[in-house]
Order: sequence, then C-alpha cells, then structure tokens
Amino acid sequence: MSRQAAVRAARTHALRWAARGARVLPGAPGDRARYMDTMDRMDRGELPADGADVQDALLTRSDALVAAGRHEEALGWFDKALRLAYHPAQHYDATPSPLATDPAAFLAPFRAARLGPLLLDLPAHDPGPRRPAPRTAEDGAPVRLLVVAQRNWTFVDPVIESLGARGVEIRRFEVDSLTVAERPSRERVLRARLDLALHGRRLPTPAPLAEQIEWADVVLVEWGHHVLTWMSLLELMPRRTVARFHRFEVYTPFPLLTVYPVIDRVLFVSGHVRILLDHLTPHLSRAGSVLEVENFLAHGLGPEPGAGHDPHLLAQVGWVRPVKDVLFTLDLLEHLRETDPRFRLLLVGPGLPDSSADDSAHERKVRARLAALPAGSVQILGPRDDVPDVLAGAGWIVSSSLVEGVHEAVMEGLAAGCLPLVRDWPGARAYGGARTIYREDWVVADVDAAAERVRSVLEGGDLAALSRDARRWVVARRSPEYVVQRYEDAIVPGRRP
Repeated sequence: MSRQAAVRAARTHALRWAARGARVLPGAPGDRARYMDTMDRMDRGELPADGADVQDALLTRSDALVAAGRHEEALGWFDKALRLAYHPAQHYDATPSPLATDPAAFLAPFRAARLGPLLLDLPAHDPGPRRPAPRTAEDGAPVRLLVVAQRNWTFVDPVIESLGARGVEIRRFEVDSLTVAERPSRERVLRARLDLALHGRRLPTPAPLAEQIEWADVVLVEWGHHVLTWMSLLELMPRRTVARFHRFEVYTPFPLLTVYPVIDRVLFVSGHVRILLDHLTPHLSRAGSVLEVENFLAHGLGPEPGAGHDPHLLAQVGWVRPVKDVLFTLDLLEHLRETDPRFRLLLVGPGLPDSSADDSAHERKVRARLAALPAGSVQILGPRDDVPDVLAGAGWIVSSSLVEGVHEAVMEGLAAGCLPLVRDWPGARAYGGARTIYREDWVVADVDAAAERVRSVLEGGDLAALSRDARRWVVARRSPEYVVQRYEDAIVPGRRP
C-alpha cells in the first residue's frame, strides 16, 4: 500500500469511529453522525437495523427547519434521507428492493414530509421555459441533433454513429465541459427544483449549452437521472427535447423531480422500467409522448453462428456485483452436475478482489462457493473485448440477475447462437420483468426450473435448430437497420414511430 493510500485508509478509519462515537450526541450533531455511520455501514454492504429510524429523524429535522422558514437548510436534511433510502445496498443485494416491492410505501415518508409536495409534485407556478424561435430549414436540409450526456456515452454512441450515417447532423455536449459552478451537481439540481417550486424561478441556461440549444432542432438527453432533471429546470430549453431512460435512473430520486410537461418525448429501453416509473410518479404521463426503443448491440450482430456450441457449457457475462447474483448460477451448475459432471460454467467480466481480505460480505460467499466446486468446473476469464467470440463456444447464456433493464449480455448471447436461460428477475417481476422482453419459454422461475429447461432441451430438442431460432429472434429486434429506424422516427420532428 502506498503512503497516500495508507493515509486515506487511516483517515477513513478515524472518521468511521468518530461517527460511531458521536451517534449518542443530541440534536443535529447526533443526527449527522447517525447518518454518516449508517451510510458507511451500507457502503460496506450492511443494512443497519435502525436505518428507517435514522431516515425518519432526518426528515423530522427537515420538517422543523421548513416550519422555521429555513428551506435550504431543510433541503440538506431531506437529501440525506433520500441518500439513505436510495442507497444501492437497499436495492441491489439479496434483499428485495423496497422501491420495487412497494413503491407507495417506499415514498410515503417523503411525500408526507413538508418538502415532499414541493419537490415531488409538479411546480404550481412554473412560468415554463423560453425556447428558440422555430427554425426554417430548406427542404432536404439535415435534422440537427444535439446529444447531451455526462461521462457515460457507452449506449448512445451507436445511436449517434447510426443516425449520423443516415444524414442527421449531430453535435455532442458533454456536461462536464461546463465550469464547476455551472455543472448539474446533485445539490445544485435539488436547490433549483426547490427554487422553482417556491419562487417560480427557472435555472439560467449556461451560455455554452444555450449556444448549442439555439443550433439544434432536437436535443436528446441520455440517461434520465440528474442531467435530465436539470435540463427540465432550465430557463432556455430546446425546440424539442427527447429523453432516454435505461434502468439505473429509476433507482435514483431524480425521475421523481423531473418536470415532465416540458419534455416532448421519453424513450425507454424496456417496458417494465416504464411501468415501475409509472408506479413511482404520476407525472411521467405529462410528457408529450412515451415509447420504447431498443438499444443497439454493443458488438453488433456478428456473423451467423457456427455449430461449435458446447451444450454442457453455461456462460455468464458480468457476475461479481451482488445484483448479478452469480450464486443462482452456481446453484444451477451444482444442480446440473449432480446428474452430469460434464456441465461447466464460463464467467466473463471483472472478478473478485485480488486479496480475499478486501472482499465484501457478498464476495466472501461467492469465493467460498467457487472454492467448493470441483477444479475445472468454472473458468473465470475476466474482462474481454471479444465477447461474441467467447460466447460462440457456449451452449447457454445465463441471466441470473436480481433485476435488469434488458440485460444486453443475453442479447449478445442470442446473436452468437447461445440458448437463453433468463431468470424471472425478482426485482422486476411485479412489473412484467423479463417476460416483457424475452419469450415465455426462455424465462425460468428458479434454479429447479432452469435445470429442467436445460435437461429437457438436451434430451429432446434440436439444438442446432433452437440456436438458429434464437439468432433469428434477436436479428428481428436488434438489426442495426431496424433499431436506427426506430430512433430516427422517435427523434426527427414530425415522425411517428
């Protein structure tokens, strides 16, 4: 460990114990210490038994400050409660997400708080944004598209490339190119949302972004998190605004804070995510229109798969994070090997820490399960750039996740000719989940059902025919020509998808 790392570790350790010691203090210092200690425990994968009590105390303190007319101070405590409620440990480990299990109960404390109506209802006195004058373009002139994102361009890059190839004139706007004082930080977005609710004031649009908004016919905002909320609060907004949601964003508070009536179209990459957001907020329906548009495959469709698939080889891409629940897949492997030791598992993607001393509680369980399996039954490849080639030899692509939006790795596996084993994702099941995307016979309820599907296919199915069928299914839904047409129809003014 470097000296700098050692200093950081010592500082973290000292702060951790200081927060724990200060939990007993009365008033604001004690509430702050209890918040910091609870956050620290959740950062390390714990779910403290008194977490709900800490959250309630933070909201009580926020309410008292609102009663005293100190709204900005109240907002800080309200946000602390939001951070606890939306912490990943609450939603991505083996415990069912309270947000997905019962959205109304999850949000009830926030709706009941004094700031709740101000932040979670649509602003009562919104003057609305100013927009550029209509642009009169010559017939045949290209549509001007501005794409706005912050750091993560992974999924939208293929959209940009494909629309550009169709003649759309495209510019990018990286939010982090703004000065620190202008960027949409969490705190700035929350303050702006409260300011609009209290005073009917919209946020000044930074000059560099305003210049691009004046140029564009359409602005596509990638990711429906704080950047979209920020865009919906600006004093100058685009002629036409299109937003795109994946899944991650719905597990943040920002979709509840977005001013949807000023958004012209909202795109979702999966239907069950839209249904969940509908359960969380009634305001999504106030957007101009809402529809589903698929992602491009990260590696394309690739060539027609060959016949070299090993029917006894399972593959999983992405496995170490708790939400991927690789323990489900390891249970399945063990189940299958009880009657046929030829079954093996291929794990692709980032793995466990180099040292077991750095393991989280989840990682310790995974490491122990892997160690208990026979040598050679699991192969760990680590991150790979040639995922389609790796999958070309596997018989099955597994999605064992607790929750997914689409699970693009399954789509890649289908394109490579693998047969799908898609768990009925527990965190999305109530909203249609995997069955809103994949065929019914590909979705399995539990480990026993997954094992039964594998065995029944191997006993009586034509694997080559099933592989070709899987490939045809994904080609129909993810061919570049089909997907880019969907985006063009969704984005170009006047088009109907």
